[in-house]
Amino acid sequence: MMAALAVVSASTAQQPTFVNFESPQSHPIDVTPDGSVLVACNTADGVLEVFDLVAGIPQRRGSVAVGVDPVSVRVRGNAEAWVVNQVSDSVSVVDLATMRVRRTVSVGDEPADIVFAGSPQRAFVSLAQPNRVVAFDPSLELPAFTTVTINGPQPRALAVSPDGSTVYVAIFESGNRTTIVPRAAVNNTGGPYGGQNPPPNSGTQFDPPRTPGQPLPPRVAHIVRKNAQSRWMDDNGRDWTGFVTWDFFDHDVAIVNASTLAVTYAGGALSTVSGIGVSPTGAVTAVGWDALNQVRFEPKLNGIFATMLMADVPAAGGVPSVMDLNPHLTYDSASIPAAERAQSVGDPRGVAWTPDGSMIFTAALGTNALVAMSPSGARVAKIDVGEGPSGVVVHPTAGIVYSLNRFEGSVSAVSTTGLAEVRRVPLHDATPAVVKAGRRFLFNTFITSGLGHTSCATCHVDGRSDRLVWDLGDPQGAMQLFDETCQAPNGCIQWHPMKGPMTTQVLQGIIGNGPMHWRGEKDNLTEFNAAFTHLQGREFEITAQEMQQLTDYVGSLVFPPNPNRNIDDTLKTSVAIFGGQATGLGGTGNPVTGQNLYQTLQNFGAPPGLTCNACHALPTGTNQRVDIPAPGGEQQNRKNAHLREVWRKVGANRQSQTALRGVGFDHNGEEATLQDLLSIGFQWAAGAQGQQQRRDIEAFMLSFPSGTRAGVGQQVTADGVSDDTARINQFVTIANGGSVGLIVKGRLGGEARGWFLQGGQFVADREGDAPMSPAQMLAQAAAGSELTYTMVPAGSQNRLGVDRDLDGFRDRDELDAGSDPADADSVPGQCVADLTGDGQVGGADLGILLGSWGGAGAGDLNSDGTIDGQDLGAMLGAWGACGG
Repeated sequence: MMAALAVVSASTAQQPTFVNFESPQSHPIDVTPDGSVLVACNTADGVLEVFDLVAGIPQRRGSVAVGVDPVSVRVRGNAEAWVVNQVSDSVSVVDLATMRVRRTVSVGDEPADIVFAGSPQRAFVSLAQPNRVVAFDPSLELPAFTTVTINGPQPRALAVSPDGSTVYVAIFESGNRTTIVPRAAVNNTGGPYGGQNPPPNSGTQFDPPRTPGQPLPPRVAHIVRKNAQSRWMDDNGRDWTGFVTWDFFDHDVAIVNASTLAVTYAGGALSTVSGIGVSPTGAVTAVGWDALNQVRFEPKLNGIFATMLMADVPAAGGVPSVMDLNPHLTYDSASIPAAERAQSVGDPRGVAWTPDGSMIFTAALGTNALVAMSPSGARVAKIDVGEGPSGVVVHPTAGIVYSLNRFEGSVSAVSTTGLAEVRRVPLHDATPAVVKAGRRFLFNTFITSGLGHTSCATCHVDGRSDRLVWDLGDPQGAMQLFDETCQAPNGCIQWHPMKGPMTTQVLQGIIGNGPMHWRGEKDNLTEFNAAFTHLQGREFEITAQEMQQLTDYVGSLVFPPNPNRNIDDTLKTSVAIFGGQATGLGGTGNPVTGQNLYQTLQNFGAPPGLTCNACHALPTGTNQRVDIPAPGGEQQNRKNAHLREVWRKVGANRQSQTALRGVGFDHNGEEATLQDLLSIGFQWAAGAQGQQQRRDIEAFMLSFPSGTRAGVGQQVTADGVSDDTARINQFVTIANGGSVGLIVKGRLGGEARGWFLQGGQFVADREGDAPMSPAQMLAQAAAGSELTYTMVPAGSQNRLGVDRDLDGFRDRDELDAGSDPADADSVPGQCVADLTGDGQVGGADLGILLGSWGGAGAGDLNSDGTIDGQDLGAMLGAWGACGG
């Protein structure tokens, strides 16, 4: 067997077994209405974990393979669990009695959460990327979808009113009514500062004062925020309303009538809405944070650039009332003593009410705690749980609340009366040690900030972006000499410490792609260490070793598949575009034609000019050089930025009063649409030809390769009756090309089974089984023995298909031998009851088991999270010499 697995590992030796999309979880844990079963998404492992609840305490039953990056689960009655797989764009319907995926529903790009509501009942799934909710009849094998457009970017977490008549949708990237006054308007002598640029931020002065002798700062755009009187004001109290002729939504929560699908909104309270829940009386509660990005300059923001909030959302719409989740903070300093900082909570995710409506719980992902609050929002307790709690749910009767601790890979059970953790059950976690070690320096608010409530992830949310614009310059800073490769030889200049507004960049793909930041002034991540002390208020920078751990973690982050490409990763011939002033909004473009123009059309600069690819080279979209705009532009260096997530940034529109975002493209978000950006310095053919060139290049940029093959995650379930044979064959063809892996999961003969495609045949999780051809594989599918095909990242198919813990023993062989395929320390032939390691199962081993009775630990022989009679029976059955 080991020789056979050596061949498997050799075939994928250059490919990672784990790919870190860091997909954000929305509702990753749930309990059946009768309180008998707990289910939890194991995102890293691609499975649904199932626990039986005994007096409210979880005891592991097993796991069911679902899709790539499951992020949410909801039970439908006591028999089914519906699992949302974000990268797979699907929902897995799991039969809890038989522990199998009964069917897979493809729902659309980047699903985030699911609920059931209405009469007759409908399933509602939020689709984060296209800003929609889809509704359908969950009882139909092939449901028809009704689309509900959500006027807000990234709708994710869902909740339902007690009577089932209303669905509440949390809009993750809600925004906070901030936008950019263009540089030309700031320069206008008719403006609030008579054309002074950059404007002062304290009366007629800068706070802090500029360093004497400092060169003039670059003339830049300016951040404004709309106030309650609908005036666009800056951080110095000056009114720019006459220069802001556009507007956009600031919706925190969409309120959907489950019958008519009519939508109203509540908003104006949070910039990021990360969780939502409803009390038994119908009170709607959202959690998240609000960014203070309208305040300029790093010294003014140090330690206090965001507040963590809970919002009481009017059920019929309107402006929520907010409460600070950290009432002990006064925000008058960048740091507080450690004992006070330990009271702080950061990065709230998820909301759960107790059945009697007397208490609210939220999971504080950044502080490894559950926070218990009264209905009025008063803090009742801060309860330590495992690392990275990302979801919370309350037992219907047992007085227990559960958190899924994503970063640790565990589930905590907390007493709602004692307000303390009573049990923690580990999960098998496929996350590599390098990811676990560095993750805390992005997310953990206690160890990375002076007040204990913010972290790097407050802005770089989940390794991504808050989609806001910040001015983090420092009037007291020093000039920095230019030391990179300039696109225009000898043209680049020194970097000024006052840099103006810049949008938050994503962290995915930044390692190994040249200088960092919009201006390219950072050689590597180490040069951002000062942000821990200068922006987050930490007393000291993190150590060189810790910075390397953070760098290694950031280096693991990858982009998900681009939804605008075909699943074989080829370009489509027509893609919907956003459009702009040059061509009008909407329409389509041809990405195939656009790629050719991108690489060959010399339309930038003087003839013969440069192609797009000359500066934004495929495959990443950057040539890793720094450029300087032509005279008359904003005079500061800017790196030729990558283009791998252009499709995520659309939504701003300076010609509209109902745009989705206040910030668009370019380093400062000033160019609302991609076409606005492509109008600066570019030359196009006249008339209709030039318009089509713009459309086609936009379509290609919206289809830009993300670095992850477009088919990764795609799924289909076969039941022997209505098999999508054409799609399955397409999966096989793509996987045979080596760009992705292909696995099959299901139950045959009542056994959980797995396979992966290698050399054109399916290799099984039981070594004695002969490989099957694709036709033989599909012939096994039948009602009750459904088989789910999933395309996975190349290199991960062995782990996800046949060897979950990568211990060299295939999963079914381990189950046959009585060892645990989800525990690399449990292998066939091992004497698991020999706790002392002396080759005998005897009194010493029994003493260890009885000494931990009712808890967890080495005596948990069946790995169900509890040492009980089943483990005692297993030990007594193995009594005596191991192997005897």
